[in-house]
Amino acid sequence: MNEDHEKIVMAKLVLEKIAGGVNPLTHEAIPQDSFLNEPKIIRCFYFVAEILDQVARGAYRSGGGKPAAAFVITPEQKQRLQFTPGKIGVNEFAKCVNLSLDLNQSKKLTGVELNKRLKKLGVLSEESGPDGKTRTITNQKSLDYGFESEKRSYNGAEYTMVVLNEKGKRYLLDNLESIMAMEV
Repeated sequence: MNEDHEKIVMAKLVLEKIAGGVNPLTHEAIPQDSFLNEPKIIRCFYFVAEILDQVARGAYRSGGGKPAAAFVITPEQKQRLQFTPGKIGVNEFAKCVNLSLDLNQSKKLTGVELNKRLKKLGVLSEESGPDGKTRTITNQKSLDYGFESEKRSYNGAEYTMVVLNEKGKRYLLDNLESIMAMEV
């Protein structure tokens, strides 16, 4: 069983390296024109790596059972949480939280659900763009809670992203249960 666990952990690390654009054998960057750099392929690798991580932690819930109806996190699970260093978005925050959850007992946390509740609390706001799409933005109260706007770029296109600094991570972690218990 321990050998299988080690193989699962190694497979997860290999998939994460590939998804991160690194050849796991040579540790060199994967050429830009490789199919391995296609966003759909990268998402698949990250998805499978996440499943392998859940299997390794004994928290994998196969499709056979009914998904948990509520978000539940224990104090022990909160203590195990490790956040990505630096400023992160709510999706990355949710990903970090989900790694410590028992998915047999709790539904996954999503950035969408967090954003809905943070907007209801007035911590974040929403605006409509010229294309009619809405996006989440910061407001005058956001910085007080540890939320900032940051310019990012992807494939040459620049955009503004809402990020959490260390204060924002602490605020969400300290208030996660009550935020997720809110009706939206």
